[in-house]
Amino acid sequence: SAVAFADYNHDGYLDFLLTGSKIDNSKISKLYRNTGTNFTEEIDLTAVSGSSIAFFDYDNDGDLDILISGSDTSNVRIAKIYRNNNGTFSHDTGISLTGASDGAVACGDYDNDGDIDIVLTGDTNSTYISKLYRNTGGSFSQDTGINLPGVTGGSVVFGDYDNDGYLDLLLVGYINSSTRISKLYRNNGGSFTEN
Repeated sequence: SAVAFADYNHDGYLDFLLTGSKIDNSKISKLYRNTGTNFTEEIDLTAVSGSSIAFFDYDNDGDLDILISGSDTSNVRIAKIYRNNNGTFSHDTGISLTGASDGAVACGDYDNDGDIDIVLTGDTNSTYISKLYRNTGGSFSQDTGINLPGVTGGSVVFGDYDNDGYLDLLLVGYINSSTRISKLYRNNGGSFTEN
């Protein structure tokens, strides 16, 4: 399960996205709008469990879009971006990301080009992954210049730990059923080295 708060419709109130499994094991992904006095169910997105979510503005239009990954109702691993067009969301089918569940997502401009990039981790049902996707003006391509170990059941986060103006990367999780790792990667101006 995952939850994230954001003011997606610019009305001054924090809304939230909730994903995961309900008590009856059915899967959900629901966006709730904050009216100022309560929350109303706004839209349903692809229902997932083992999910990770993030609000971020991938197309630089000033609206917060949604990244969601997990296992859908057919147990297919997905990773989708929903474009926010003035409060209305649609799946951007032009973007292809590797589907994964039981992982994590992080968003940040690691190459300082003004576009928000993505790290996606998790279980594809055949392997564990950790993939860095470079945003090239609203579309994404995998950055194969960094070899991150595939993980599941962990977390990933961007942060500039050395104050050099570049977002570094911290990755934790299981690389197999019994081995857990924690690795810090220093950003050297758009490329990463393990610290």
